[in-house]
Amino acid sequence: MSMKKCIFLFLIGLFFVLNTYSQSVGITDFMRLNPYSNFNNPAYFVPYNGYVGIPAISNINFSLYNSGLHYKNLFESRSKMTTTKFINSLAKNNWFNTELNMELLGFGFRVKDYFFSFSYRLRVEQHFRYPRDLFGFLLEGNLTHSNAEFEIEPNLNIYQEMSIGFQGEIFDRLYVGARPKILFGLINVNTDEFRVKVNTNPNDYTISGIHNINMKVASIMPFYKRDAVTGNIALNTEYMFDMGNNVGNVFSKNMGFAIDLGAVYRVNQQIRVSASVTDLGFIRWAGSTLEIASNPHANRFEFQGFTADQITNFIQNGIDFTLDTIFNIANNTLDLNSLGAYTTMLTSKVMVDGYFDLTPSNRFILQCKGYIIGKYFLPQLTVAYNGTFFNAIDVVVSYSVMKKSFANVGIGVGFRIGPVHLYAGTDNVLAAINVLNAARANGTFGLLVNFPTRPKVKEAELKSLFRAREEATEQTQEIEASE
Repeated sequence: MSMKKCIFLFLIGLFFVLNTYSQSVGITDFMRLNPYSNFNNPAYFVPYNGYVGIPAISNINFSLYNSGLHYKNLFESRSKMTTTKFINSLAKNNWFNTELNMELLGFGFRVKDYFFSFSYRLRVEQHFRYPRDLFGFLLEGNLTHSNAEFEIEPNLNIYQEMSIGFQGEIFDRLYVGARPKILFGLINVNTDEFRVKVNTNPNDYTISGIHNINMKVASIMPFYKRDAVTGNIALNTEYMFDMGNNVGNVFSKNMGFAIDLGAVYRVNQQIRVSASVTDLGFIRWAGSTLEIASNPHANRFEFQGFTADQITNFIQNGIDFTLDTIFNIANNTLDLNSLGAYTTMLTSKVMVDGYFDLTPSNRFILQCKGYIIGKYFLPQLTVAYNGTFFNAIDVVVSYSVMKKSFANVGIGVGFRIGPVHLYAGTDNVLAAINVLNAARANGTFGLLVNFPTRPKVKEAELKSLFRAREEATEQTQEIEASE
């Protein structure tokens, strides 16, 4: 196995070890019988007098967006590996994003024409942006990329969210909704710059280069120690997992605020349009903050390849790449400086959609959604069908398109058995068949209790339509009387 292939397999393994969570699941957006559709737009009508989520399993969303690392592009045939095909399949900038959104406690209730809800959630968001040249250099080296400069951007955000939602009809045709949120940060990795310049020696394949790194890290768990004599800082895992001393930091160290806003306008009884912005907010990180930066006197590196013994050990025993290994590398090669509080923004989503009810049970939807990730914007377009039958069965079929991701056929289903409501779905059912080549892989499921148990609360017919019908009837009667 060549050094370049070994590096590639190492990075692939690292990505899948670090990114154990998942990017946004939207199949519940289109379920009319599901009260959690309201989390896509807080103005959506909730067809119940109340609901109670089963703790920790009422609403779990898990998803991944992988625009470039696909197994099918690594081989020309079953036995022949290719680098050119893989590199050419990458875009200039690529993403490996994951997200977990899990409700730990939630409920909602109606007061006349207004609906209120409470939710306590755990949120995990990870975004990794990387350029084509990263793998172009690692796989082809001095063949086509003897000199290269590339920038990567790893970011991680783990936090808790407490929210109170409001939804109501303020005019005959207009619903509005809002969901203010208090946030409690747990762990953050925020990359300001991670730039690397590299080159290969055309004679012996030695890799050398220079790095310029500037990152901010924060956690409720202390992950570094300061030497009492020298004052030097070193990453350390000694106290990280001592939850007895850290539990008090969970709701105190890293506070933030966010809000969801939405509106729905009913054009007529069959057509409606809506818009929303969700997760518009920030977290102020103040717990165990640290700046990690390149040392201007030690930011050069050189790699002369793996020995035969090292490669054999990798194959037989795997790669020993633990948290302690990462900390030791950082302690020996990077500058670590204490840092005051800093602020990061959430991954905000903007959405507009339109609904057409062919019949009371059959609805068609067109949705445009975008994810704001720092200075980048990832758009998504979805068309969907929703069928609701007997006030007990919710069926969704969807098709969505994102950058470098076109084979996204979604399926969702929900069942109400008395007060019990069970649902599950995915935005990409094809990923289960061929997960290593999927640009998106996700799933959502939940279990809750709805009230009332049998009939659902129906939206009122538009009063303006009643008036129009009455005026038309009066005009007809006047014409008939005059004749």
